Amino acid sequence: MTLSPEPSNLYIIGAHCTGKTTLVEALRNHPSAHLSRGISGLNTACPVIIDEVVRTVMRTDRFTAHSVRRSDAGLELQKRTLRAQFNAENELDNDWFISDRSGIDPIVYAGFFLGRSAAEELTALEEWHVLRGRMKTALVIVCQPGNENWLSSDGVRMTCSSIEEWIMLGQAFRAALQEQGIDFVAIPGEMEDLEQRVQFVEQLLRSPRRV
Repeated sequence: MTLSPEPSNLYIIGAHCTGKTTLVEALRNHPSAHLSRGISGLNTACPVIIDEVVRTVMRTDRFTAHSVRRSDAGLELQKRTLRAQFNAENELDNDWFISDRSGIDPIVYAGFFLGRSAAEELTALEEWHVLRGRMKTALVIVCQPGNENWLSSDGVRMTCSSIEEWIMLGQAFRAALQEQGIDFVAIPGEMEDLEQRVQFVEQLLRSPRRV
């Protein structure tokens, strides 16, 4: 086993309203050229950011937050989201990236709200096999449900029926990652301070990656 000289792609994933996009935005300018060199050498560029693709899919294809729980619309939404993630990653031509969500997010949502057969339909897609391979060599950070005051709805983001459902959705992410053989690190639920979260991720990025 050897140390990889390349920086790890980074996925920030988890249930909605757990601070993922806020963390990605904080990281957008945080990995300065100095930090990038400290992670992987003098010639390392700053990472590209892949913004959350599901919002674009919902806006352009006219899905709503209610679609997530509807069998036909929900499954189609998650398929399109997975394929949009695949396309976004492919466009980068092997550039180092930080992604707000991942290919496993639509699989988790499909399984949680539509049933296991829906999740299995997504995991059978060829695009998922490619995305899964990338995730297995990346740093995957899971943001966990914790502070119920973060729960909100903006007309696009869906709402959970209860705090318990939100927590169970967070647990479904961990279970799906384990089932797919993808290593991950969970941000402690009590770590709510944004600067602490950024430092937590930075320390992980600085840690040598074994391949």
